[in-house]
Amino acid sequence: PLHFLVSMIFAPMFIWTERQFKAAWSTIGFRAFLNFTMLQAWFPKEAEIWNQPTWFLSALTFANLTMPTAVLPGVASMSRKGVEKLFAGLTAISLLQKVSYSETARFHSNSLDQPKMHPLLWNLTRFHPFWALIEMVMGIAACREVMLDTPEDRSRPHVNPMVYFAAAYSSLLLRLTRFDFNDAIIRGVLFVPLWTKFLTSIHRDCLAANPRPITKFFGGKTMSSLGSLAFPMFILHGPIGQVFYKKVIARKLWGKAMPNSFFPIYLAICLLASHFTNEYFVKNKKVAQMSGKVAAFLGSITQGMLKDTSA
Repeated sequence: PLHFLVSMIFAPMFIWTERQFKAAWSTIGFRAFLNFTMLQAWFPKEAEIWNQPTWFLSALTFANLTMPTAVLPGVASMSRKGVEKLFAGLTAISLLQKVSYSETARFHSNSLDQPKMHPLLWNLTRFHPFWALIEMVMGIAACREVMLDTPEDRSRPHVNPMVYFAAAYSSLLLRLTRFDFNDAIIRGVLFVPLWTKFLTSIHRDCLAANPRPITKFFGGKTMSSLGSLAFPMFILHGPIGQVFYKKVIARKLWGKAMPNSFFPIYLAICLLASHFTNEYFVKNKKVAQMSGKVAAFLGSITQGMLKDTSA
């Protein structure tokens, strides 16, 4: 519902921008259709139309469609060793895809002087629903691994979550070394697995008698409140950013795009807008009831789509 609301509010701005670049009305109509139906991730050239970050909602919609009948039952039936092998196998497939992209597009960390190529291959790498599904299943496998912990597992001492937290972010520093690693490879083979280990370790630490400081920090009231703003901010920061930073719009409104010094103000505006959106729309009971009815309808018409569950 929030994506639909924000798309409706900012649609005049999106359409006006398209027209400034001489886009045909048929093209604008097609992009509007993709945006409102959340199909843009399937079209590499259109992946970042209108509200650019919402390509992930498009990929997420497809992934959620596969969950009830194709993914969750299979993962739920696996043993602990099984989910560990699944996670390792999906990590290897993700790495293979990133290496394939890197070789094809000549996108390497030490080749910055290479001619820039069309971003279609990169869009297929980071936007495509199938690759997003693989990373989501990795997360589900990690959740299942934690669920399979025995009482003996829970009572044993675990690695401090801070270790994995520091290791995940330290992996990004490989971009500064002489090794030929780009962002896609580092993210796929190092950051995502290490961040997943951080999440599972912090979950286990939550159950400990005396959780580590980092667990208490992320579980505190302030971080929980900020966490509730994450999704509204994800939806809102794109259109708000266009108002201040997209040249064709900012020049019309302010005479120029905002300087870097304006960024703290932009961030504050996003936080404030996200707070009010969360309080008065996301938490609204009528919105929740409407969303529930739509979800129930979609569930009824897609039941058995990927696996026949009828008698």
